[in-house]
Amino acid sequence: MLDFAAIVNELARTEVLIVDCQTTGASPAHGAVLEVGWGLARADAAPVEQLNAHWVTLPPGCSVGGRVRQLTGYHEAEASAALSPEEAWRRMRGVTGDAPVPTAIHFARFELAFLRDWAARFEPERQFPLDAVCVHAIACRLYPDLPRRSIRALAGYLGHGVDLTRRCRGHVEATAFIWRKLTAALAPLGVDTWARLRDWLAAPAPATPRSGRRRYPLPSARYRALPDQPGVYRFLRSNGDVLYVGKAASLRKRVASHFGARSGPHERALEMLTQVHDVDVTPTPTPLEAALLEDEQIKTLHPPYNVQLVVADPRTWFSSPDFATATPAPDEVHRRGPLPSTFSVRALAAIQALASGESPTRSLRARAVGAPTSWAPDEEVFAAGFATFALGHALPAAASPEAQRCALVAAAKRVILAARSAPASPDEDGATVTEPDGWDPERVVRHLERAVAHAYQLLQRARWLCLLHDSAVLFQEPTSDRPRVLVLRDGRVQESRDHAADLPVPSEFRHRSLRDRQASFDRTRYDHLRTLTTELKRVLRDGGTATVRVGRARWLRQGTLEALLLWV
Repeated sequence: MLDFAAIVNELARTEVLIVDCQTTGASPAHGAVLEVGWGLARADAAPVEQLNAHWVTLPPGCSVGGRVRQLTGYHEAEASAALSPEEAWRRMRGVTGDAPVPTAIHFARFELAFLRDWAARFEPERQFPLDAVCVHAIACRLYPDLPRRSIRALAGYLGHGVDLTRRCRGHVEATAFIWRKLTAALAPLGVDTWARLRDWLAAPAPATPRSGRRRYPLPSARYRALPDQPGVYRFLRSNGDVLYVGKAASLRKRVASHFGARSGPHERALEMLTQVHDVDVTPTPTPLEAALLEDEQIKTLHPPYNVQLVVADPRTWFSSPDFATATPAPDEVHRRGPLPSTFSVRALAAIQALASGESPTRSLRARAVGAPTSWAPDEEVFAAGFATFALGHALPAAASPEAQRCALVAAAKRVILAARSAPASPDEDGATVTEPDGWDPERVVRHLERAVAHAYQLLQRARWLCLLHDSAVLFQEPTSDRPRVLVLRDGRVQESRDHAADLPVPSEFRHRSLRDRQASFDRTRYDHLRTLTTELKRVLRDGGTATVRVGRARWLRQGTLEALLLWV
């Protein structure tokens, strides 16, 4: 059937220039364009034509801050082929004519300041070539109750995913997608030409009553109907993309808590919730099994809004006895592991080296306190702090490496026990006390103690995970009426079931040497067993029970298990 409305919708057939800029500052006076992208789009045609995105060379003295690097993925090596600002402007002007061209920019007020600055510098005698509208302003009128209308939130709400890294190519494609959706939503309002769109934006916005409560795309009836039992939930976009995976002791209560937080979700959470059109759930028998399934699904699905349990490096690491070197596989020298990173016990190696009399170079001081080299404490302050640390923990000077290791183990245990028994340190308003900006001897001592304790826990955890690698776990949640059995082989749960007897019948495991078990570890297995360990601690802490069979016939009863888990 012929769609007459589409034929007469001139706005949908108008070719529009889509522009996006990433910058180092909020205005031309305080920053410069870091990247620019553009393309031509029509609302009645899907592909973006002449899509371009280029890094832009920065003026002398202009630097890219850490936050901007994190958001944009900027690195000098990737920007080696950057265009000069004049060349970038010239290329973009190549797709415009002499008359101002219809242009759609997501945050036009912000980006137009930089584009007008370029136009004034490179074509001062010519008319500004962009007749720009703000996509965000259009969305504010069309969707006044949407919690957030950033480019990621709005594109996701309408069914298009945008990478969390702010790159111009992806933003141009997302803006073109949003433009197509907004044009369709404007047509029933009679806004079907560029001139009418301009008039519509210029007219005062109609007054709309506000309830004071955020309105999310996901109906509350959907999550109120979820089961009141443990499981894993997945937030979905309208196009089916998985946004976030979470675990819950009660699916109904946990999912509802995302949308009903009294203090209000933080900005990233609001951006995500703006895009959630549905929730998919998988009930599990226990919260422990929900946590294991959550870990698996995050690793498999890579949801953009999950931060924890997501790692870029799939490897685990193994350290030499002196902690000076690490390799991604165990060998005759590197036998201590698995460890989550090459930095896991680096501070311990530095502290041992300093205790052995090595010169406290800036690099060594930084490693000992777990700080970047540029932020290392000065030599005098560090010396005072290290002396206090050595005296307080009876760290022997000029002793054998074994004697030093024993002293550091004892120090780590004291620090861990003290941290477990000490109350939180709130200030008068109830907020956690923060560290001072600079170094003093007391702060050096705190960092040395934390470094020793953290390294010791990681080494003890490595031993424990190797035990758990092939095992059977019998546990009972404090709220459950029956125990559950998990059978692990090769670092993964292979079987789970209810169990009525006191102990499960031992399964036949292959006899695997410690080296074989170590060699089979990757970061997925490491995180899976670490998650299981955390959940076993929770079960025991909350009044449940747990025992673990390691090897073919050795059982770690609850008292032994609690004592072992204290250090991991």
